[in-house]
Amino acid sequence: MELGMSPDILHRVEAYIQQERLLTPGDGVVVALSGGPDSVTLFDLLHRLKAKWDLTLYIAHLNHQLRPNAESDAAFVKQIARNYPVYIGKEDVVQRAKNKKQSLEEAARDARRAFLDAVKQKTGANRIALGHTKSDQAETVLFRLVRGSGLTGLGGIRPISEACWIRPLLSISRPEIESYVRTRNLQVLRDETNSDPKFLRNRIRTDLIPHLQKAYNPQIEDLLSRLATLLQNDDAHLENIAEQALSETLLYRDSRKFILDVKRFFGYHISLRRRLIRKVLFALQASAEAARFQVVERILDISSTPGNSVQITPEISAYRTHDTLIITQPARAYCFLVEPDVPLDINGKFSIKILNRVNQEQVYNCYSSSKTAKHTVFFDLDQLPNRALYLRSPRPGDWFHPFGMQGKKKVSRLFGDSKIPRPLRGEIPLLVSGVTILWVVGLRRSQIAPITPDTRRVLKATYSSMITQCEKRHL
Repeated sequence: MELGMSPDILHRVEAYIQQERLLTPGDGVVVALSGGPDSVTLFDLLHRLKAKWDLTLYIAHLNHQLRPNAESDAAFVKQIARNYPVYIGKEDVVQRAKNKKQSLEEAARDARRAFLDAVKQKTGANRIALGHTKSDQAETVLFRLVRGSGLTGLGGIRPISEACWIRPLLSISRPEIESYVRTRNLQVLRDETNSDPKFLRNRIRTDLIPHLQKAYNPQIEDLLSRLATLLQNDDAHLENIAEQALSETLLYRDSRKFILDVKRFFGYHISLRRRLIRKVLFALQASAEAARFQVVERILDISSTPGNSVQITPEISAYRTHDTLIITQPARAYCFLVEPDVPLDINGKFSIKILNRVNQEQVYNCYSSSKTAKHTVFFDLDQLPNRALYLRSPRPGDWFHPFGMQGKKKVSRLFGDSKIPRPLRGEIPLLVSGVTILWVVGLRRSQIAPITPDTRRVLKATYSSMITQCEKRHL
């Protein structure tokens, strides 16, 4: 414990809660309670603040099935929190690690987060309180340093993340926690796996930090904690800049792809370009492993030369065109029945209408203007091969008879001739009549069912906002 510090850390923790805006009066809080000194201290402090802050506390404990006495740990938690709702979960973390090809630590962390989030949803709470301390912060900074983290990672543990995960003890060291436990005569559990040297974090805790304190600086935990705070502040500022840069660089986005303006992209400093790529990868649900430094550098490498591409994960790839950088997930196959006056939103707005008469001048303008013909087409309704109309994704071997051209042409060849980037080809809809392709939407109509002087009923199809145009959007 620091010199002059009272063992009762209640007021310091409350001040930290106020400073970081971790709680507001009336909050519902899920308290992660393992039974160890940190979590028991957290529970005791929130119990003492409950009336003043009008808090509703829910206790959550996950049995990881890693230790022989795990069942008795759950019983202990039920006993010390007997006056509160207690939620006990169980997860075979070893099996989870095997199934997801994770380390034991990663699997345990993900299992805890999933369990605590489930309790939050079930109870309607709006906060999840975790027992991370200043000592944990110091260990995390060193852990990430030796693993090669960048600025964001070296910022360590945030006081609040994702608007609900709070860490009220981040300003309190582990010795202060132990002193509080003794002063308050709290019963706690001791987890023997916390000293197992096979885990890197444990070796940092038991070997590296004591060595740094003894040989270099007794206040190393305070310094590392302060460093983390400074880096968090810098990181938050750079994230705001990156968010603005992304909005300026973005040409198109949806749930599965981002298309960036290469000229603007290369106008930014290299550090900002890395952040933009990481933001895009995380927006596409990439894991931290998939967004690591080496992956970001590979994307930067291919982005310098048109035609280059890289497979980032089985689900995400990056492709450089002449003037865009596309980061995308694979296109999903689709097939939708098309009905008159029922708009469809498939990578753009699509609709058809049946007209009992036709403006010949309008049809002529559509045929003669390549720009208009890409977005509006007319067919003789009575000459269609099949009245069942579908809008579907391209398939291998697709071919059609292009309007104004003898013979047939593969759709894939049309994509190549039109310089449609490969990652976007699966996004181009095809309007089909039965099995016959009427229109490669936005590119070329077929010669099937043209309008003639004998036409009595007309099918008018329109489509807008093709992603291949990469029109600037304000999202």
